Amino acid sequence: AQQNGALETATPITSDVRALTIQRAAGPIQIDAETGDAGWAGATRITGFVELTPREGAAPPVETEVLLTYDEANLYVAFIARDPTPQEIRATLQPRDRLWQDDWVGVLLDPYGDASLGYYFLSNPIGVQADLQMTPTSEDASIDFIYTTAGRITEDGYIIEMAIPFRSLRVPDRTVQSWGIMLVRTFPRSSRHYLTWPSMSRNNPCQLCQVARLDGIEAIRTGGNLELLPAVVASQAGRLRNSSDPGSFEQGRVSAEPSLGLKYSFQRGWMAEATLNPDFSQVESDAAQVDVNTTFALFYPERRPFFQEGMDLYRTPLDVFYSRSVNSPQAATKLTGRAGRTSIGYIGARDEHTPFVIPFEERTGIVQAGRSFTNVLRVRQNLGGSHVGALLTDRRLDGGGSGTTVSADGQYRFGEMYNISGHLVLSHTREPDDAELSAQLPTLTFGEGGRQYTAAFDGESYTGHAGFLRVARDARTWSWNVLYLGTSPTYRSDAGFQTQNNYHRATGWTGLTFYPNRPFLERISASLFGGSYWNFQGARIQDVFAPGVSATLPRQTSIGINTTFREETFRGVHLTGIREYGLWLNSNFSDALGAGFQLGTGRRVARTLAAPEVGTGRDASVWATIKPLQRVVIEPSLSYAQLRLLSGDELFSGYIARTRFNLQYNRELNFRLVVQYNDFGDRLDVEPLLVYQLNPFSIFYVGSTHGSSQFDELGFVGTDRQYFAKFQYLFRR
Repeated sequence: AQQNGALETATPITSDVRALTIQRAAGPIQIDAETGDAGWAGATRITGFVELTPREGAAPPVETEVLLTYDEANLYVAFIARDPTPQEIRATLQPRDRLWQDDWVGVLLDPYGDASLGYYFLSNPIGVQADLQMTPTSEDASIDFIYTTAGRITEDGYIIEMAIPFRSLRVPDRTVQSWGIMLVRTFPRSSRHYLTWPSMSRNNPCQLCQVARLDGIEAIRTGGNLELLPAVVASQAGRLRNSSDPGSFEQGRVSAEPSLGLKYSFQRGWMAEATLNPDFSQVESDAAQVDVNTTFALFYPERRPFFQEGMDLYRTPLDVFYSRSVNSPQAATKLTGRAGRTSIGYIGARDEHTPFVIPFEERTGIVQAGRSFTNVLRVRQNLGGSHVGALLTDRRLDGGGSGTTVSADGQYRFGEMYNISGHLVLSHTREPDDAELSAQLPTLTFGEGGRQYTAAFDGESYTGHAGFLRVARDARTWSWNVLYLGTSPTYRSDAGFQTQNNYHRATGWTGLTFYPNRPFLERISASLFGGSYWNFQGARIQDVFAPGVSATLPRQTSIGINTTFREETFRGVHLTGIREYGLWLNSNFSDALGAGFQLGTGRRVARTLAAPEVGTGRDASVWATIKPLQRVVIEPSLSYAQLRLLSGDELFSGYIARTRFNLQYNRELNFRLVVQYNDFGDRLDVEPLLVYQLNPFSIFYVGSTHGSSQFDELGFVGTDRQYFAKFQYLFRR
């Protein structure tokens, strides 16, 4: 018998039930968004979704039904999402992981059932995928998993089918499984309705701690999986031999580089991975950031697949391991495993071009060095939403020089809405003795207790320490946190990302949120941040006070006002009267157009002057997402910044304009074009790319990058250019 397009299934499980048992599929299931297959007969049926936002605990505006079953290799999930106005369903044909403004459904799985790590699998109404990894305190959307989806829009909503291979997860090696599960649907119309089963509470910020129990999965295949990932990259690059001579462009030779990745999943939840001569290049450049008035290095997120899977294990309050510190590895290995509640991880890499990010009190030193070995060892004990752990990092430069950190960290959750987290790090640095590298560093000294060291790489050796402690309440109406952070003058984390040291920070934040849920106002929040910074010699660095208010309006629109009042001492100059005012707005009021802006103005510190002083600054950013067709997405953005001294002299002004255009022919084939102009450097970059992608790891692309700079009488002239192609295919056994 058919019911709503599916075979007759069991009595539905509603919102008041927080445990379910599923049955093995009665027959085969084909992933085609048609739920009439024999395998769905007798599948567990779930209804009774509950709204989490904007009206917590309310009955949702639409009905959702989910079917669950499994076989030896896959977990099968089918969503039957009803919609009284299917013509308003938001579904864009675009690359995976970019569906967040669409309608979408998802399933969150916790295979160990202890709230330590969850896998989130999502799909929009036409089967475009997104996935992420979740811990009790963070989400990582950069990671990719292999699973199958199909979706179609119907006359009364849409249907999604998913097949999630057990080999794509870290699954306990036991005959009878007991997992955690949560089901989610978003319904973006005048408001963005977030619907869940089971019901969730905003008085508990840990979603993994609120999942339902999933039983019934037995005798599945875990471990013994081998993956091979061979790849070939061909490229040709050229650039100006002399950056001031536009006629000195020199084209390089065509080169081809093979690489191989290998991954093996052992029994009992252990996984080993290795890569030889990996291609760790990015097919799309990082968006430029305005950096003309900062003395500290900027953080860019990790996008390389080898360093994405399993990196939740290495995430700590202080960034003692930053995977992009492994810049250009010749080879790398990774081992991840779990024994009971204990997670263990190891990363080793041989790097050909080693970057140094060296923290000082008022600036960051950047050095490009030679070859090095990096080793990272992590152990973490999972305690059901809480944890304790230890992390060791060690990087050794060929020819001498090393940086080592040993740290302990932990988080304890109590009373659902409260948590305490802490991190203590000890570092030991032995500098290389290299005059050529020293030329890249500033001339200054640092230290404490009468012991001083030079910034130069002259073979000095020293130890340092850093500490972090945070106590927080995260709740529906009233949230707050107090935080201490300190890094000594001799603290460094060569394998991490630490841009500043020699400071103590003691700050607090509190916020109140109210939910009127009126036609003109859904939510309003007010917050207050404040605190002090001082160095290890006892000198006050900065005092800050920052109130703000924000509101969520109809049509998925948010608006906010923020202010900051500061006084600080920088390079020995005490600066007062620093104040900034900001206004921002973001709206996804329609499927075809979303847009936003941010404006800022006030008195700001001119940090690049030899004698810093307060000036008048302005900045503005605007952005938009334009969808003229279901398969076309255009994302323009513009950032502007200006700073004038009180004397009226302009210190700088400029802008960065960037547009990303994507044409998606089908789920596998797309053409992408990125155009960026940086007015601060008078540089134009154009990056076309054609991609054919069977899954996140089997991919073929061909593209190029074209960099140009302005020469007075000639206009824009090419300064660098690269053509490249890559073929990569994943073999799984």
